[in-house]
Amino acid sequence: MDIHTNIRKLAKSVRIQNIFGAAKDLQSIKIFRNECDFTNLQEEFLSYLYFYESIARDIIVEKISKHVYDKDLYEDAYYLWKQEKSNKTDKKSNSNQDVRLVMGTSIIFPKTEDK
Repeated sequence: MDIHTNIRKLAKSVRIQNIFGAAKDLQSIKIFRNECDFTNLQEEFLSYLYFYESIARDIIVEKISKHVYDKDLYEDAYYLWKQEKSNKTDKKSNSNQDVRLVMGTSIIFPKTEDK
């Protein structure tokens, strides 16, 4: 088996995801002995940890199907689709700004109506 496949499988495991969540909440839990200057494998492992955390959160919050975990291809496809969707949403929100800031010498507050 390929080392990258094993890293992905390890990062996907419930045990490691629980340790990762605890490490983010508690400073005393460390995933690696070193705290900086990560190797390429460590960076890849961290990337997969965040990847699987994101998918798990979407399964709970966004109610996506758990079948996304069935194959690596499904996971990758879902993640790419999610990124594309968020990029399109960002472009729309940037083009339709509700608030426009104009520099001036005074501040004009909106009047509130008494009920």
